[in-house]
Amino acid sequence: SEVSATCSSPLTPRRWRGTATPHVPGEGRESEPWRAACVRHGYWRSFPGSMVRMKCLNLWALPPSVLALPEAERLKLIKEKYTVVSDEGGFAQASQNSQAPLSTADSVLALTFLSVVMGGPVVLMASGFACIIFGSWVHCVYWLTTALALATHPLPDVAAPLARSRLSLALYRYFSYRWLWSGDDGEHGEAVAPFVGCGPPHGVLPLANVLSIPAINACTSASFVGVAASVVFFTPFLRYLTLFGCVSASAGDITKALSSGACAGIVPDGIAGIFRLAQHPTEEVVYLRARKGLAKLALRTGRPIMPVYSMGNTRAFSAAFDPFGLMERLSRAAQAAIFVYWGRCYLPVPYRTPITMCFGRPIEVTRTPHPSDAEVDALHERLQREIVETFERHKAVVGWGNIKLRLE
Repeated sequence: SEVSATCSSPLTPRRWRGTATPHVPGEGRESEPWRAACVRHGYWRSFPGSMVRMKCLNLWALPPSVLALPEAERLKLIKEKYTVVSDEGGFAQASQNSQAPLSTADSVLALTFLSVVMGGPVVLMASGFACIIFGSWVHCVYWLTTALALATHPLPDVAAPLARSRLSLALYRYFSYRWLWSGDDGEHGEAVAPFVGCGPPHGVLPLANVLSIPAINACTSASFVGVAASVVFFTPFLRYLTLFGCVSASAGDITKALSSGACAGIVPDGIAGIFRLAQHPTEEVVYLRARKGLAKLALRTGRPIMPVYSMGNTRAFSAAFDPFGLMERLSRAAQAAIFVYWGRCYLPVPYRTPITMCFGRPIEVTRTPHPSDAEVDALHERLQREIVETFERHKAVVGWGNIKLRLE
């Protein structure tokens, strides 16, 4: 074992039995390998200053009246009244995984929106096949004209009102959406903005990341945009998700957003992450080891990276893939996901599962216009460690104590 010690319950202050510190051969206390070993074995509270308090913001609990307040008053009230602070050592096991109460009105609103953005593309594709097989060329022309109109019609700029809308609150409540962080990690991220958010896993749809766009814009002082694949902006119905505020996943557009003072949130595993949905109920798999573009972008822009892990993204839908990897290869070639998915009642509507976005400590980056491969590799390795640490630090609190994270 890398850590030659045992300890008391993972949810109480740690007391080492037999030795004062975990032992990593050849490494001293407070070194990176020592810290990483502590995290992997659940001993994270043994770090200097580790008897920190956790904080949780239940976004589903926010009433419409709070979001309607002026910014300064709104942020103060959210911090003082709606942000829950634990005792030293963190929250108790599975204490932050409860389902939010959901009214009939909120349920109808959330399900209607989700049915349109997720079910709309399925219905449109099915109707296209029906026109080809059973219809005439006139039907095919009508269908093609409709699809092109849905893919290209102008979208209004409604990101600001959506951030404080009843729709956003209904979605928060449907997914019992909450934020979780330790110490002042969340506040530090807000202070160093604009940052580049790195938030795996993708799942069928990165719902936590989508919800974070209106949430960050309404509940923090930071300005925030999501980063979406270019194809999303032209996919009928699904493109309505970009109304919350998104830019395309090109380095130029992301850099432009950062230069304007906005934070940018990236789901690093992308389409490949969809095909890494773990089949085992006690494992999360994230395709990240070869994804070094975010580290290169951060070095070139000099913006810090906010490591995040979204617990619940992979449980919102079920999915099926072919055993030969043909769907994945086609998806990568087309830059669009091609696979079978389903949710409630076997419909393309997500299950009502709690989703928690866990924030780590921002990684400070020195601007390097032309980073070397070694510099990119070093930052990428650190980012992977921080994501694993963020997952391990918070997983028991949301009832995921038995879940293991594997990076590929």
